[in-house]
Amino acid sequence: MRPERFDRLLGPLALGPVELRNRIVSTSHQTNLVSAHAPTDDFVAYHEARARGGAGLIVLEATAVHESGLLHAHTLAGYRDEIVDGYRRIAERVQRHGSRLFVQLFHGGREQIASPPRPPPVAPSAIPSQRFKTEPRALRAEEIDELLAGYARAAGLAAKGGLDGVEISAAHNYLIAQFFTPALNARDDRWQAGPAFLLAVVDAVREAAPAIALGVRLSADSVAAQAVAHELAGRVDYLSLALGESSTYRGSTGIVPPPPTPENAIADLTESFRVGPPIVATSRIVDPVEAERLLAEGRADAVGMTRALIADPELPAKVAAGRAAEILRCTGCNACIAHYHAGTPIGCSANPRTGRERSLPRPGGRVVPARLLVVIGAGPAGLAAAAEACGSQHNVVVLERAPAIGGQLALAGAAPMHEETARTQLANARRLVAEAEIRLGVDADPEAVAGLEPDAVVVATGAIPYCPPLPLDGQVLSAWDVLAGARVEGTGAVVADWGGDPSGLAAADVLAARGLRVTVALAAVAAGESIHQYTRNLYLERLYRAGVRIEHHLELAEATAGRAVFRNLFAPDLQIELAADALVLALGRVPVDVLAPALRARGLTVEEAGDCRSPRSLEEATLEGTLAARRLLDA
Repeated sequence: MRPERFDRLLGPLALGPVELRNRIVSTSHQTNLVSAHAPTDDFVAYHEARARGGAGLIVLEATAVHESGLLHAHTLAGYRDEIVDGYRRIAERVQRHGSRLFVQLFHGGREQIASPPRPPPVAPSAIPSQRFKTEPRALRAEEIDELLAGYARAAGLAAKGGLDGVEISAAHNYLIAQFFTPALNARDDRWQAGPAFLLAVVDAVREAAPAIALGVRLSADSVAAQAVAHELAGRVDYLSLALGESSTYRGSTGIVPPPPTPENAIADLTESFRVGPPIVATSRIVDPVEAERLLAEGRADAVGMTRALIADPELPAKVAAGRAAEILRCTGCNACIAHYHAGTPIGCSANPRTGRERSLPRPGGRVVPARLLVVIGAGPAGLAAAAEACGSQHNVVVLERAPAIGGQLALAGAAPMHEETARTQLANARRLVAEAEIRLGVDADPEAVAGLEPDAVVVATGAIPYCPPLPLDGQVLSAWDVLAGARVEGTGAVVADWGGDPSGLAAADVLAARGLRVTVALAAVAAGESIHQYTRNLYLERLYRAGVRIEHHLELAEATAGRAVFRNLFAPDLQIELAADALVLALGRVPVDVLAPALRARGLTVEEAGDCRSPRSLEEATLEGTLAARRLLDA
């Protein structure tokens, strides 16, 4: 039963000396809106947008307590005096909207993301990290004392900067978790595996900043964290629970789990942490109705809806106003965390304004006079352009040759790994373009478009699969054909995958689910080379569990009925034949880019957006569609 009210979600909650106005939390997450280890104006604007939108608590991103804990160039330095002025600027802009403001105090230990030259990583013990390929030195006793002093100093500076609280990161197998995780701590001194270092940090922070709230973040799926949680009863004002651990490929996926990881993935893991302090639970909590249910069931006392707030910073205000149906929903695409790993400012495929709060204002109200925008193509770029124009109450006509909207999203929706993202992105788009006139099954030619007498045109005609000029006989399909439902004759298929977009892995997933024997021949160094690592990790898990055979470093040479020939990517004189009842091509895409020049030749004002400019990702499509409409309508 779906509740009609959100009494718990919108109700207050005390975290020690701090009272939250509601229980919706923007938990600590990296934005890369940081320069010289200090917050930028864009950083301030980003968090103010979430405060203005009604978040009860904002926890600033992982902030280093010591120079050895700087993950990379975009990490806040919480141990430097100058951070106080940065905190004051953020606090003034966030707290005036009624949100409380904390910061997460952090040290990565052996885990480092920075590019060379990197500082020497340190850890409880000299145990290399699988994921980041770091080889740490074991901390000396005096260095541990220095780190404790760093936590205390960082907490004191946070209090001096006007923050309402601090949260100690003891999750994800970063430094503190490395101390209490037996497999990562081989010490034989007072800091051997157990809660000693965690408790020393808690005591140091409490003594340095006694008047503000204090929390600890733990990984709820960590047995070691469960073992130390009871030690925190009576010492902290709340526990923040997340998932995942940073040091392994598969474990890291849990930190920001993409679909098809189910929503509310944290829900069944909180009970072991009911040791007294309130619980803030996060990990794929994106639906206010589900958030209310989790609170009602006692699974948590507050909910981290971080990705939901990245997509729509006004989510709390919309819930409070009875406008939950208007929320721009998080699609789970993980563009946000992909930006962090790439070292670029945070972005969002659902909301192109995320990270651009200062440079890309929201559409205004009614525009007089309204203009007519014709959009050609109802894929992500075209729908984004139409949504932007509708948001300013212009007139919009969308021409789409297919019988339904969606473009490549409609294909992606056939793959289990992308079904939720496609479904949610299209649901968002349908609501945002509800006032547009959408004409389906229409082949837009220059004469027909000109006949509509548009003020401006956005061409978003997308792309088609690339087919190489090779001798290819027998049953040959594209990955798009498979996703569109094409049947494969025979019992086995070989997917020739270039390692770029996810269509090859998606086709292999779908074919394996149909019961076929599937081999993926990769013309790349690694599977999913261009796919974000968390999605790639889940793909590999799915394919291995489905019995899909993966052959590495193979480039397609030719195919005849029943067999495909591949060259070794690095030693082309080496060849291999693979039995193939069907050959499925996933070798990239090429743009459909012929219409815009013809329209310009007729004197029309035209912008292009999305894959017709060059095939890329969902994020570029939505951003370019938005910007194209903005430029045309503001001209």
